[in-house]
Amino acid sequence: MMILYMLLAAAGLVISFLLLVKGADFFVDGCVSIARLLRVPDLIIGLTIVAMGTSAPEAAVSISSAINDPTNAGITVGNIFGSNILNILIILGLSAVIVPITVDKSLLKKDFPMLIVSAVIMPILFWVFDMQGTRWAGLIIMAIFIFYMVWTVRDALKSRKLSQQKNEPAEKPMSVPKSILFAAGGLAVVIAGGQLAVHCAKYIAQGIGISDSLIGLTIVALGTSLPELITSVVAARKGNSDLALGNVVGSNLFNVLMILGVSMVIAPFPVTMDSMVDGFVVLGASVVCYISAAGKKIGRGWGIIYLLLYAVYLTYIIWRDFAV
Repeated sequence: MMILYMLLAAAGLVISFLLLVKGADFFVDGCVSIARLLRVPDLIIGLTIVAMGTSAPEAAVSISSAINDPTNAGITVGNIFGSNILNILIILGLSAVIVPITVDKSLLKKDFPMLIVSAVIMPILFWVFDMQGTRWAGLIIMAIFIFYMVWTVRDALKSRKLSQQKNEPAEKPMSVPKSILFAAGGLAVVIAGGQLAVHCAKYIAQGIGISDSLIGLTIVALGTSLPELITSVVAARKGNSDLALGNVVGSNLFNVLMILGVSMVIAPFPVTMDSMVDGFVVLGASVVCYISAAGKKIGRGWGIIYLLLYAVYLTYIIWRDFAV
């Protein structure tokens, strides 16, 4: 009977990947069309609508975990930190290997520094509050996120005004209803595919005795990052590198500053040393990403380096889990 359930879970994984790929196709097309309709750059859409949409699974998993079992931060923190590491090292790595990613200079001035700040502030807050994810810490990082979003919206309005003044020609978008249908429908299919993947993968992982912390950092993190992964890869393949990069940077900021902040406000939780180490890995990955982006293009060479770094990290966390 166990073998039958494992086979069903494996079949569910295959179906989930099909849903993810097709849903991402519609989602990217819808979001690009919305950007054309609003006359704002693809990057802004990637940093906001796409980033928040593809981060919905992380929000669902982390917040529900904080509500249901606040004493066990393994899934909550592991999912957030694991997703952010995956977003940079796997998603950007694969996207760059497929098509080198051009970096908009505005990312280097505003968004990448904010990414570094978000990665630095979490270990500091955990240390200041005696290894606890407290409500005060949650409120602080949520305030930073609100500041960042106001800044981003202001830039979007400025970009639209400049575009109108220049009367720049743009690719003809779909109609408003069709754009919304493609974006919302595609996102719904992507999230459904991601959730199916998480449930099937968690069942397989628990069946072979993997701990909650490792499941959070790997299986759940990968499952909840699948929307970002498929969306960014599809966007890169279609030539929308701004959308791909904006999706990753925006998702990482949303994950740490909003989702983790809300989780801490809802139910404060203890933080382990393993989580602190994972937080520093997030910081290291963010710094490497910033360095590689400083050349205005993340090429295939950097993409391969990202993937190799993730292989090293994955080896470490598996060893850490089984060495206990």
